[in-house]
Amino acid sequence: MAAKIIEFPERGQEDRLVASIARLEAIVREVERVAADDPVAGLDAVLAAMERMGHRLVDLACLLLDEEKRAQAQMAFICLTDKIAETRDAFERPDRGSST
Repeated sequence: MAAKIIEFPERGQEDRLVASIARLEAIVREVERVAADDPVAGLDAVLAAMERMGHRLVDLACLLLDEEKRAQAQMAFICLTDKIAETRDAFERPDRGSST
């Protein structure tokens, strides 16, 4: 049976990795709290938390992934940010069915 070698981040990055994971966990707890309290009223808070979570995930990607994978993570974050903006616009847009 062959042993699999696990590569850990460079020692200088260890503190940044732990801090980034801790911030990500705090955001997840915030989303869970908002969703439990009042998911409809808390939509903006959930979207803002999703944006912060995306930033944290990109931070983690920069610490753990190679150049190509980092670029992919960055593009995914840009797509996420665009979708969040579209969601906000959709909820802020006046109802199309009403007459003015």
